[in-house]
Amino acid sequence: MATLILLVFLAVLSGVLERAYRTSLDEAKVRELQLHIYTLLAVAEPDGNTLQLPFNLPEQRFNQPDSGLIGAVMDARGRVIWRSQSALSLPNFSALPLPLPLRQGQEVFAEIQLPDLSTPYSSFRQGIAWGLDNELQFTFVVLEDAGPLHAQVRQFSSTLWRWLAIGALALIAVQLLVLRWGLAPLRSVAHALKRMQQGGTDTLQGHFPRELVPLTDNLNLLIENERRQREKTRHTLGDLAHSLKTPLAVLKGMDITADPQGAQAALAEQVQRMDGIISYQLKRAVATSPKSILRGVAVQPQAEKILTALDKVYRKKSVNAELICDDSVLFYGDEGDLMEMLGNLLDNGYKYGGGKLLAEICNTADQRGLEIVVSDNGPGLSQAQWQQVIQRGVRADQQQQGQGIGLAVVVDIVESYHGRIDILPPGGARDPHLARDPHLARDPHLARDPHLARDPHLDGLAVRIII
Repeated sequence: MATLILLVFLAVLSGVLERAYRTSLDEAKVRELQLHIYTLLAVAEPDGNTLQLPFNLPEQRFNQPDSGLIGAVMDARGRVIWRSQSALSLPNFSALPLPLPLRQGQEVFAEIQLPDLSTPYSSFRQGIAWGLDNELQFTFVVLEDAGPLHAQVRQFSSTLWRWLAIGALALIAVQLLVLRWGLAPLRSVAHALKRMQQGGTDTLQGHFPRELVPLTDNLNLLIENERRQREKTRHTLGDLAHSLKTPLAVLKGMDITADPQGAQAALAEQVQRMDGIISYQLKRAVATSPKSILRGVAVQPQAEKILTALDKVYRKKSVNAELICDDSVLFYGDEGDLMEMLGNLLDNGYKYGGGKLLAEICNTADQRGLEIVVSDNGPGLSQAQWQQVIQRGVRADQQQQGQGIGLAVVVDIVESYHGRIDILPPGGARDPHLARDPHLARDPHLARDPHLARDPHLDGLAVRIII
């Protein structure tokens, strides 16, 4: 494309230069022919109603037949009253296609084609008034062979195109060199990718320019994420197969004819167990999306959506929940991971939170991380209990339905983002700007309980996530 644009530019440039050169030559020719007319005027003498010019003129070309320079004088009616000796080779000069006579002061320059001649002639005409009262009107005409002028233009065009062609080739060569030099870093990235595809390396390795470092880092991160996802999928499938061996073995060993009722209860128990195993492994499989080059996900709409759904699920509990989250807060990760984390944390708050829940969410100081604090008014957990409930299959309250893997999934997601999750002491310190920053506007329709907005330090469990 750049080469095509260059060629078009050079073509337009050559046309403009040729036109400018031809215009300058025409102007020079006009001045030259006008000087010839002044020469004729200098030697012209009035003779009644006509003019007489000497046989031999100062400009010798007027005196030589076929010299290429012709002079003539026309009267007011357009009749040729004098012509130079150089016009004797023209058989019928008065029949030439000369324009009508001009008035005093008029000047016309044109190019005309004379009969029986192959080359055109440059023509300059000027109207002249003679006498004290300007009673005599004449038109002086000078014709000159335009062949040398055309040859000069052709020579200029040939020289111009030759140098433009040389310049174009030089520019194209420079362009290719610049492109080769400029694209060298991309070629090094391509070679690194090829080496990695051939099994030479596990990541993109090499010395890359500063401008390409973010690209190569993100590609390495993407490659590492894909490798981790593939390994985790393989491990999850292996874990699933291994976990299903025991209940399947139990089902295979049951004797339905000997104890139909016991077999039915055992069957229901093992089916429920397999369902729990499958749910656990599926949640484990989707809990992957480390921080990478994903665009930011708006947190507030997702949190509102989860709270609205939980309000419907736990409408019999009348849970008062509030969300403190500015609409500019973003999560730079997978939207599914965000929904999984918030969903599990808020669901636990609705289940065990004692009817009150506060979710405080903001970006960290570098604006790339996310801080989530979920506080409730439930019984709370000690550090020892917290270490237990984040284990898979462990639930603090056995009376509630569930698989006991919600918090474990949250922990897996947080660890995949290289973040941290911990609990705060009851009534302990939160991030001060969460409660004091005036920009964290509380949407009125989110405030389930007005007391929550004035008392962010609830006495139950407070879980903080920073990723």
